[in-house]
Amino acid sequence: MILLYIILILFITATVLSILAIHRDMPVYVTATKLLMVVILVLLLIIGYFSVISVAGIFKIHIFTFFYLIIMFLTILILYMAMSQWNNDFRSLSAILIPLATIVVIVSLFYIHSPRYMIIEPKNSIMVIHVVLALLGEVLFFVAFASSVLYLIVSWQLQKKSTMKFINRFPSLTVLSKLTGFSLSRSLFFFSAGIIIGIIMLFEYYGNISHGSPKEILMYAAWIIIFILWLINRKHIINNYYVSIVTILSFVILLALFIASNVVITSGFHSFR
Repeated sequence: MILLYIILILFITATVLSILAIHRDMPVYVTATKLLMVVILVLLLIIGYFSVISVAGIFKIHIFTFFYLIIMFLTILILYMAMSQWNNDFRSLSAILIPLATIVVIVSLFYIHSPRYMIIEPKNSIMVIHVVLALLGEVLFFVAFASSVLYLIVSWQLQKKSTMKFINRFPSLTVLSKLTGFSLSRSLFFFSAGIIIGIIMLFEYYGNISHGSPKEILMYAAWIIIFILWLINRKHIINNYYVSIVTILSFVILLALFIASNVVITSGFHSFR
């Protein structure tokens, strides 16, 4: 798909610009990065419009579509950062989020022609909502990871007593701490909503609240990790520096669970077979 390769080139360009914006105090790099992300969003919407496969109300969702949704949500989230209360810190946040999103795009290329898919029948249409909400929760946790990485970077620079000119290009520790809390709470909300919708779907159409499939078990494990991390951050059980370290380690664990449940495992009623 030629549009996807164009999107990859744009993501790589945006990555370079976002990194340059950190090293050089030139607003033009930030503006160009934002414009590129808008163009990427438009191209993603075009791909989405022509990629939905529905026959008689039955959706055939290929595994690439899963990666597509993640890329789409990340792009929207990055643009949200550019237009919301986090706009002043977009320069540093984009230097973490965009490169990571670029990696996701590269990985997705390996699944463009994958024959693996899941079928969503009309009676299970609520599954679409379940998938979207769960993915939003995971993508927002991605932001918590990015803000935690920046928190450690700024902390280390302060310990090294780097020049204020360099440090001022990053958000303050207070802002990064608030962003981590903001992302964790939203991540927990959407992920919880996704799981609740999934349980309702199972009960309504299958008469039980769980199939006990490996994918379900890993999803509940992921929810527990996000909940504990949110609780630690909200109750200030440990200081923000260690919260950042725990968040980064948790992200690595959740990434492994995500790959296992959506790429490796092929069992369960909503797995990619």
